[in-house]
Amino acid sequence: MKNTAKISSSLRTRQVKYGGYAAIITIAVIAGLIGANLICELIAPQFDLTKNKLFSLSEQSSQVADGLKTPVTIYCLWEPGKETAQVKQIVDLYAARSENISLEDVDPDRNPGFITQYDKDKKGIEKGSLVIEGEKDFRVIRLQDMYDVNYANPQNPQITGFSIEKRITGALLYVSSGETPVVYEITGHQETPLAQLAMQEMIERENYSLLPLNLIQSEVPEDASALILNGPKADFTQIEADRLRAYLEKGGRLLALIDIMTGASPNLDEVFSGYGIRFEFGVTVELNKNYITANNPYYTVPDMANHEITGPLLEKRSPVVLPIARGVSSLEPRRQSIRLTPLLASSQLSFLRTDLSLETPDITDTDIQGPIVLGMAVSEDSEEGETRIAAIGCGTFLEPINMFGQIPGNIDMFMNGLTWLEDKPENLSIRSKSLISVPMNVTELYVIIFGLIFVVFIPLALFAAGLVTWLKRRHL
Repeated sequence: MKNTAKISSSLRTRQVKYGGYAAIITIAVIAGLIGANLICELIAPQFDLTKNKLFSLSEQSSQVADGLKTPVTIYCLWEPGKETAQVKQIVDLYAARSENISLEDVDPDRNPGFITQYDKDKKGIEKGSLVIEGEKDFRVIRLQDMYDVNYANPQNPQITGFSIEKRITGALLYVSSGETPVVYEITGHQETPLAQLAMQEMIERENYSLLPLNLIQSEVPEDASALILNGPKADFTQIEADRLRAYLEKGGRLLALIDIMTGASPNLDEVFSGYGIRFEFGVTVELNKNYITANNPYYTVPDMANHEITGPLLEKRSPVVLPIARGVSSLEPRRQSIRLTPLLASSQLSFLRTDLSLETPDITDTDIQGPIVLGMAVSEDSEEGETRIAAIGCGTFLEPINMFGQIPGNIDMFMNGLTWLEDKPENLSIRSKSLISVPMNVTELYVIIFGLIFVVFIPLALFAAGLVTWLKRRHL
């Protein structure tokens, strides 16, 4: 009995009570962790922590998937177990998003006949490609089209972007509608062909058909959804100007990249003045070092206003570069129905050099003080429809710049301008997702601060917490 009393009294001591509480809390924590792990394994939550959201669908892609009314099948051409992980993750997201999207793995080696029926150009379809088929048509996304590659160094090409999402979304839009908008490239004025700038393939990837158009030979075709004027070096004839004006008056769409011409261009100027804008004669000289690249005052890196065309570029902080740019000014008076929105502008320290014979780097009385508007969006509603013009004062906008090659921001702005003309907001923000890792620049001050935090303060805090706990428990 005495032993029983001693045991009973010993269990009521403070040490046993606190020890029991600690044991119960420890058991509860362990049980909670086991339960949380089991729940996470069942639910399998995933979070895309990549900066560019490489493994998430954009809002626009989600809307396109949600809007599908007819069944679409995505055939993944790879051997079982040898799929491309990044591509597999993205196509799974589309299938999970819409019940109208189904996936099917096809081994090209075992099903050569299946591949043949989708190989229109008889060039073969390599492993890792996708075939997206709807009720009206199909679209092949080849493996090489899923990535953006920089060939500045032909011996060592670099993958710079992951473009599978915009390819799939564009293909879904195409196979669900079965229609391909036709874009015409105006020729006959010594323009640089878009095919020569590697832009034709990119335009066609975005579900457009690109064809040439000589306005001397014919009027603008009825199926034209937009026109592109890329750096003409000569003026239009009166017939060409009249045909272009007639097209715009019917709600036409025009993307104009206008360079400085050796002679006057009254006919083309008259077309643009009818919509309240004028391409100023001169060259922009940028004196603000933060607004130039390659230390060249003629290579302007302009400010961008927030617009449907420039918004995606602002969001991902992708700059554009305008080599030897000219101003795009607004005219007064103009029709009240015309809406003008500046897109690009130089700094307040810039100026427009109107006398090209001058060699001085300083501003003169004949120059126009900045900021200079370098890009303008024009729109006007009429009974025939809405006219839209995207005007940029740079005819070399798409051409490679020395060792930089083509500027990614310029290409994105060009494509955004084209989709704005087509009034396809679902395509504006779906651009390639960069795979380039930019190193974080840490100043010496931050090195000292982080060093003190992780080497001194955190260890001291842990030591202090342990010391306080020990002092409390030694008196129990």
